[in-house]
Amino acid sequence: MNMPDEVVIVGTAHVSERSAAEVRDAVRDEDPDVVAVELDPRRYERIRQQDDTTYGGDMSAAVEEAEARGIHVALIDRELSVTLRRFWDELSVFERLKTAGAVVAAFLGIGGVSVEEIDRAIQEDRVEGYVDELREFSPGGARVIIDERDAYMASRLLELDGKVVAVVGAGHEDGIRDYLRNPDDIPEVPGDGYKTTAEADVYESADDILVVVDAPGFTKDDVSVSLTGRRLEVEASGRNDLPQTYRFVGERRPDSVETSVKLPARVDPDDTEATCEDGVVRVRLGKV
Repeated sequence: MNMPDEVVIVGTAHVSERSAAEVRDAVRDEDPDVVAVELDPRRYERIRQQDDTTYGGDMSAAVEEAEARGIHVALIDRELSVTLRRFWDELSVFERLKTAGAVVAAFLGIGGVSVEEIDRAIQEDRVEGYVDELREFSPGGARVIIDERDAYMASRLLELDGKVVAVVGAGHEDGIRDYLRNPDDIPEVPGDGYKTTAEADVYESADDILVVVDAPGFTKDDVSVSLTGRRLEVEASGRNDLPQTYRFVGERRPDSVETSVKLPARVDPDDTEATCEDGVVRVRLGKV
């Protein structure tokens, strides 16, 4: 397994100004090749666009500091909509009727816990208390919100190259560390199960890797490609602009298709080429 040279984990409180300052200091002091953050693409865009950084100030600080220094930013968390839907599915009828209160709110970032309380929890190493309360409220929900995401993020970290500073919520720090020490113990967890996943084939030569993705009905302008370490993300999204006199008959094709491919070798981000013809996306990546 290709692994990063070093992973420095910075456990934070998502609503703490002190955590944001510590994140900036860590990026400056460690001078990593990659800054990995507990974000998915949608939360990344939302944090970049929002004026109020009360929640997500730690992740915003990590992204800003990395980009100011020309350091690659890796988004390592599972998409929030997947986690929320799986969390809801895991709750019993009784648990759904109960109020999760500050415990769930703290992990989902919707308020309910004071900044001072979270700061004190980090300083006094009491974050485990929040985790224990969530497990008591709903063991299945805790498995989705904490354990599955620990495994997901640890797996994504192992795909990165060079020295990595990983900025994650303090409740995930211990679990991710354990998985990084024992990568063979990382289980397969649902990641993009609620997305429409495109079929993809991966080919390799001595010099290149070729990824071929089915995206029927989409054109080159609909396609976006991103590379994080050895993980290639391909997304095609758009709608047909038909006259209002037309209506859909039968099953409508998806408005977007996505796929995530783990590459078999390291590649050069500057040596990539993507094409889309006849609903087939081809991405060629030069090997390092």
